[in-house]
Amino acid sequence: MKDIKRYSERLKKILTNEELSIFRKDRYSLIDFGYEYVDIGQYRKAFELFNIGVKINGYDPDIFNGIGISLCEMGRFRSSVWFLEKAVQIYPDDAIILANLAGVYWEICEYEKAIYYYTRSLKLDPEIGETHLNIINLYYEMGDLFMAFISCLDYLKIAPDDQQALELRDDIILNLGISMF
Repeated sequence: MKDIKRYSERLKKILTNEELSIFRKDRYSLIDFGYEYVDIGQYRKAFELFNIGVKINGYDPDIFNGIGISLCEMGRFRSSVWFLEKAVQIYPDDAIILANLAGVYWEICEYEKAIYYYTRSLKLDPEIGETHLNIINLYYEMGDLFMAFISCLDYLKIAPDDQQALELRDDIILNLGISMF
């Protein structure tokens, strides 16, 4: 009880009065608030909320995922990998966490690991367009235009009207020198 009171005092400095009121009714709302702060680019605040969330709610994979995202956005990639790998250990079949881990590996130029985790993510949930676009762009950046093209075609089977994928496909075709006609 003493810890929750101490963390409540820290939360008063971070959260708005409305958010604090919601937290008092639902301790897990910290996760939602953390992700909201990530969405608006306040990564330090998000990190602080997720950090307090670990102390209050335990080892929830969503909290580890949030810490990993926040650390990545703050440029602390190795620490980010550690938290995201912990989240994957706890919840190995979460396509979002796997894709986030892949994104951090991409950031630190560990391309093979990034491809591995993006591929695992897509096997679990092939409907996430952002993951498809990320793996296409990763292959493109690596210079593996053939795999970028194949990945792009696979995604266009699912989302034939995705404008970004269509543009990527055309870019890849130009770079490969393939004639569509």
